[in-house]
Amino acid sequence: MAHSAGQGAPRRIAVLDGGSFVLPYDEQLVAALARRGAQVSFFGSMTRYNGPCLDEMRRLPGVRVVTAAVSGSVAPRWRGVLAYAGLLWRLWRERRRFDVVNLQFSVLWPLEWPLLYALRDQLVFTVHNAVPHGFTGQRHRPTQRIAELARTLVFASSATQDDFIRRYGAAFAPKSVVLPHGLLPTLPGEGPRPYRPMARPSALVCWGTVKPYKGVEVFEALARSPAVKARGLGLEVIGRWDHVLQPLRRTLEALGVRIDDRYLDATALQQLFSRDVVFVLPHAAATQSGVLYTLLHAGCHFICSDSGDLGDFMRRHGLADLVMKERTPEAVLACLDRLAAEPERFARAFAAAQAACGWDTVLDQGRGAYFG
Repeated sequence: MAHSAGQGAPRRIAVLDGGSFVLPYDEQLVAALARRGAQVSFFGSMTRYNGPCLDEMRRLPGVRVVTAAVSGSVAPRWRGVLAYAGLLWRLWRERRRFDVVNLQFSVLWPLEWPLLYALRDQLVFTVHNAVPHGFTGQRHRPTQRIAELARTLVFASSATQDDFIRRYGAAFAPKSVVLPHGLLPTLPGEGPRPYRPMARPSALVCWGTVKPYKGVEVFEALARSPAVKARGLGLEVIGRWDHVLQPLRRTLEALGVRIDDRYLDATALQQLFSRDVVFVLPHAAATQSGVLYTLLHAGCHFICSDSGDLGDFMRRHGLADLVMKERTPEAVLACLDRLAAEPERFARAFAAAQAACGWDTVLDQGRGAYFG
C-alpha cells in the first residue's frame, strides 16, 4: 500500500516518462507540483534533445531525477529496452514511497504491465492522445488496458477527453480529469514574452516536427497560389521531416518554399520567434499541440486548422477568427486579413490566453488527480 499522507504532509509523486517523449511538458508539470509542496521523483530517459529540462528539474527543491539511456536518441533499441527494464525495477523497489505514480507515456507495455498492475491504486495515467499518432483503429488495446488499471485518467485537453470517451466508452468518465496543457518555454525558467500587435507578416511559417498528421501539404497549395504570391509572403517549413514525407519536401523546395530540416536549438528558436512572421498550424488531425503552447509562451501570432484542441483553444480565448475554415490558401489569407484589420484586439486576446495558460493556473483545474 502507498503511504497515506497525513494532514500537512507533502504528497509524494512519481512521474514516469520512460522515453522522455514529452520532456518539456514533464518539466513544467514537475515544477508546478513542487511549487505546491509535493516531493516529486521523475523517472525518464537521458536524451540528445531537451537535456536542459532534466538539468532544470534537478535544481528544483523537493525534486529528484532518475534517468537511464532509454531514448532512441542516445541508445540502440536493445540497450534502450534493457535500460527501461532497469528504470522500472528502480520504481518497483521504491513503489511504497509514493502516493501517486503518474505515467505520462507508455514505452513498452508488456514490460510495464506487472508494475502498473501492482500500482493500480496509485496510478494516474495522463492521456495525451486517445490512440497513437498514425494508428488507424478505433481502439488501441494497450492504451485501453492501462486506462482500465488507472485510478485516475488525466487528459491534456477537453478534446482529448472527448475523443477518448467516444472511442472507449462513457464508463471512463467518472475517473477522468482535464488538466489543460500549459505554456512551454523555449528554455526552462524563461518567462513568457509579451504580445505586441502584429503588422503584416513577412512570411508564413510551419514549425515543429513534420509528420503526416501535421497537414504540411497545405504549403504546396500556398506555394502555387497566385494570391499568396501577389502578397509577397515568404513560405517556410522548419523542423525535422519524417522520412515518408520526403517527396513532399522535394516538391516544396522546387516551388520555392524554404525548408530547414533539423531540430532547432534554443538560440535558433529564439531568433525564429523574434521575427515578424505568422505561424501556421495546419494539422489534418490533432488532439493538442505542444507547438501551440510554445508559440503562445514566446508571444508569437499563429493561425490554425479546426482540429482537436487547436480550434477549441482559439474559440475559448476569443481567437476564433484565426481558425482556418478550410485547409486552403483562401482560408489562410482570410485569417491574415482579419488579423491585419484588428491587430490590437488580437494581441490582447493572445496575451489573455497566455496568462490563462500558466502552469499554476492550469494545475488548479486538475489538482485533484495529484492532491485529492
